[in-house]
Amino acid sequence: MSNKHRRKNFTPSDDKLIREQPVSGIGLTTLGTMLRVSRERLMRRADELGVTLATGDDQDEAVDTTSLRDPLLERLKQVHGARK
Repeated sequence: MSNKHRRKNFTPSDDKLIREQPVSGIGLTTLGTMLRVSRERLMRRADELGVTLATGDDQDEAVDTTSLRDPLLERLKQVHGARK
């Protein structure tokens, strides 16, 4: 039985996660799990997008998300004021 019928169609948000991987530092295994694809398929898609994924020994450790910025969230904070 073949799994070709289960091929993943990447969404624009999937592509965004792949493009941000070198900056965010998220591990390839974690990213593959999030997107429900194999590491090989993830690497192939990154190649299609022209992105070089960050690989290394420290992959899949906790990701520091404080450096990630969401423009929409930043705009909402500006409009409504930052609350903590």
